[in-house]
Amino acid sequence: MLNVGLALSGGAVRGASHIGVLKALEEFDIKPNVISGVSAGSIIAVFYSAGYSPDEMEKILLNTDIKKYLKPKFPKVGFFSLEKLDIFLERYIGKIDLKDLNKTTYITVVNYPNGVVEYIKEGDLITYVKASCSLPVVFEPTYINGIPYIDGGIMDNLPVEPLIKEKSDYIIGSEVNPLGRFSDKPNILKVSVRSLFLAIRSNTEKSKKVCDLFIQPPELTKIGLFSIKDLKKAIDIGYNYTKELLKREKIDKLLK
Repeated sequence: MLNVGLALSGGAVRGASHIGVLKALEEFDIKPNVISGVSAGSIIAVFYSAGYSPDEMEKILLNTDIKKYLKPKFPKVGFFSLEKLDIFLERYIGKIDLKDLNKTTYITVVNYPNGVVEYIKEGDLITYVKASCSLPVVFEPTYINGIPYIDGGIMDNLPVEPLIKEKSDYIIGSEVNPLGRFSDKPNILKVSVRSLFLAIRSNTEKSKKVCDLFIQPPELTKIGLFSIKDLKKAIDIGYNYTKELLKREKIDKLLK
């Protein structure tokens, strides 16, 4: 059996697609040994590594009032605070160290003052996941030891580097931001985030080439980054696309 590494990108609501991807992978008996995640992908990564099945993750997500975990703020450095994410993660995973998860798991963050991307596999799980989700403009930075950290996707939105470091034999990349036409009615927040994600796309190209299997469902262009009502749709898109891709590529036979 090959050592399989899985990278999960950021992508706000579209990140729910990773749950569908994991469900399809498991149906083909493909279970990654090492997982790296960034932003929304970091949340899915720690839940999976904590032992939750894709079905359990879907149930939790669809039965959670996401909006109550977003605390509005006067927009000094971000429109929302992620402080309530602590409650969500503590409820389902607990206050644990990343190294205590069932699988080797890396969380991608950016040290804002130094402008350096960091891949974290040890340390307070809640703190680093919050930092990885701290998308500039939308959320305020997360401070760790007095240093502001922001969303790792700004510099690496498909973190394959840790998987290479862990000597993965086969690398799977799940990326949820296919380029599509911007159709939402523009406002300052949507325009800012759209601009960020257009810039972020460029840093996935190098990582994409490293992947033995690259998963990027085109239908995700139909889902807005903050369209909470489409969470179930995102999961289904990820599942259906990955299932068909695996059938076509006959990946399960390759990995055995």
